[in-house]
Amino acid sequence: MFANYFDDDRRSSPINLAVARWVLGVWLAWKTVFYDWPLLLSGVSRAMAHDEFDPLIPLSIPWILTVEKWLLIGFVLLVIVGYRIRVTALVSAALAAHLGVIRGTVVSSGEVNSLFIGSAFLVFIALYPEDDVLSVDGLRKARSQSLDSLVARLKSDEDRSYRMSAMKYSLLTLAILFFSTGASKVVDGGGPGFVAPDNLSRLVFLRTYVYPWNDIPLLLVEHPFLGVLGGIGTLVLEFGFLVAVLVGVSITPFVVGLVLFTLSNVVLLGIFFVDNLFFLAVFAAFDGAYRRLALDREIDLVFDEHCLFCARSLYPFKLLDIDGTVTFYSQYDAPDACTERSEVDLGRAMYVFDGQSGYEGYEAFRELLRQNRLFSPLVWVMGLPPARSVGRRVYRYVADNRSRHFACRPAELE
Repeated sequence: MFANYFDDDRRSSPINLAVARWVLGVWLAWKTVFYDWPLLLSGVSRAMAHDEFDPLIPLSIPWILTVEKWLLIGFVLLVIVGYRIRVTALVSAALAAHLGVIRGTVVSSGEVNSLFIGSAFLVFIALYPEDDVLSVDGLRKARSQSLDSLVARLKSDEDRSYRMSAMKYSLLTLAILFFSTGASKVVDGGGPGFVAPDNLSRLVFLRTYVYPWNDIPLLLVEHPFLGVLGGIGTLVLEFGFLVAVLVGVSITPFVVGLVLFTLSNVVLLGIFFVDNLFFLAVFAAFDGAYRRLALDREIDLVFDEHCLFCARSLYPFKLLDIDGTVTFYSQYDAPDACTERSEVDLGRAMYVFDGQSGYEGYEAFRELLRQNRLFSPLVWVMGLPPARSVGRRVYRYVADNRSRHFACRPAELE
């Protein structure tokens, strides 16, 4: 369910890095947009602030924090789509860290620390942008390749391997932070005192008294041994997570346990620290889920190897075909079963062949998307009469004018 990138930072698909970037970006945008940052610099809030942070706090122009917030959201959206990742991720990290410092002058809690954790993740993403091929940057880089190079990549059936360096160091960082949290519990709790029968029970009782939430926490007060088990389980998860990462064993039991621990804090203590859920979700094996949604069928795709636009358009499908179920052919090396059909004109359009069935142009793109159930809603929309009518016309126009508008190489130059 979850990948230990520290043990092996290579995957057969770039999907995990792309989805992780999306999860982190959505979390940071959500985290930032609801804060009223100038309010932190109001008279009441400043009375609580720490003087050592004054050089970083724009007291005379508090509105600048609103500008900074929307700048951060804008850069984060660029990170989500993967545009100029090295720059946008670094700028996002710096802005998030600065806003975290501002909020940290008033509130010293996990919700503030999470901004710094997110900043660290963004820095790692910025340091290794070349790994993230399923992004705007990756597709722009593919556009700089020659037609021959793109065609060769489409036809290649060699094993593919994608580095996940950013995920590797982000995972190690998160595991160290959980370990330090466990260590602080032991130190502040006087060693074994953290798992003493009355420790968690006392905390639950006080939280329930101050913040009435529900009656479930009172079970820990009535049965202290449950508090002991909870304390031991917490330390095992927080210490064991780093051990599992370093040793190279599965981290899934620890991640699942930490998710349940986070949810239990909501039920027992009324602490809604959902940031952990986003951080842990970053390391889910999304490629495994994507693979399970793939159709168990193999198809042949025949395209015009002289058309640079065609090769660029098909490159993302090559990246998404993580099981190699699509075989790419040019019109010159296509199987006879494809070329001998009377209704097939390989010079007119791209074709997808599924056994005895052949699909031309727009319908071929629909079949490519149909290869994975994840795209079923899009396939359904593309099949609606209005969308299909417009789509076929657009495809026909592009195909008929590709040599004029899309720098395709004439066949006679071969």
